[in-house]
Amino acid sequence: MDLGIGRRAFIASTAVAAAGVGLSACSSGGDGVEGSATSGPINIIGYAGIWEEQYRAAVIEPFLAEYPDITVNYASKRSSAEMLSAVQSEGGNRTTDITIMDIAVSNGGNSQGIFSTLSEEDVPNIANVNPDLVNADGFGPVVMLDAVSLLYASAEFSTPPESWEVLWDEQYRGKVNVVAPPSGIGINLTAITADMIGEDFTTSIDQTVTKLQELAPNVQSWAPNPDEYQSVVTGQTVLGVGQNARAQYYVDDSDGALGATVPQEGTVYQINTINLTADAPNPEAAKTFINYALSPEAQTAFAEAMYYAPSIDNAELPEEVAARLVEYGDDGIIPLDQEWLAATRDEWTERWNREIVNN
Repeated sequence: MDLGIGRRAFIASTAVAAAGVGLSACSSGGDGVEGSATSGPINIIGYAGIWEEQYRAAVIEPFLAEYPDITVNYASKRSSAEMLSAVQSEGGNRTTDITIMDIAVSNGGNSQGIFSTLSEEDVPNIANVNPDLVNADGFGPVVMLDAVSLLYASAEFSTPPESWEVLWDEQYRGKVNVVAPPSGIGINLTAITADMIGEDFTTSIDQTVTKLQELAPNVQSWAPNPDEYQSVVTGQTVLGVGQNARAQYYVDDSDGALGATVPQEGTVYQINTINLTADAPNPEAAKTFINYALSPEAQTAFAEAMYYAPSIDNAELPEEVAARLVEYGDDGIIPLDQEWLAATRDEWTERWNREIVNN
């Protein structure tokens, strides 16, 4: 899946799912039978914190209301790398059915045989997904999109910063937070920095590493605690790098104390896929959940709750919500091939650890 796409100016700041009958027909047993498409347990690994809270309310709880004989066990992780590690540790004793994680990490899992392929027969709502966001080999499709944004303390800036270069400004020494790799935020900042200084990151990041070394004196924490958003809201830092969706949520939650913007140099997508594990213990009920997660009602509900852009073409968002999220096809996107990144991610992480964080 090549998601290198063109550029649009960003904001400067702040039909019914086909699940029921169709998926029952795919069941390995009749309705009410443990392990069927409409009954039994599902074990999901996804993001922690406010993401989990909002996803439960917007997607999981309505799903359970529609399928009362299915139960959902949710295990939260801070990062996609932690999710993949957790599934890898299960070995041949698979307990996880579904993961929702960053595409670069899920691509790695696909290549390792950790995840299973899915068809429209398995999950009818895959037909709703934008064709560019469907895995060419049939693995888990994109379930939502976001982008990296610049976080700032609104009280410190009369207008939103216009350039990523503000992170390097000497007046903010010790007042910046950046989540280092293996987090996708640090990985994506690598691509943004390379593009900003004119280095082709597909051939080298030597100049980029030097530029990020120059950022280090400004960085108070490479692992902000409690997180990159609250670090700015509480005044621990005044600048940070985060995800636009969560940032927009915290803009509201903090009554505007946090600001979020996509600078003029552009950004990269942060893309999440929904994946069925190979040898999933409850595959039929898991497919029912994946189908619901790709329905217009689920995609719209989560966009309204958390400002993630839908991956499907038939979700209708309120204008005030659409104006605050980064949708597929927007301009201002730095092309970043996600399959290529999956093979490069570990190398970039090692260079960050060796040359930037611990230098």
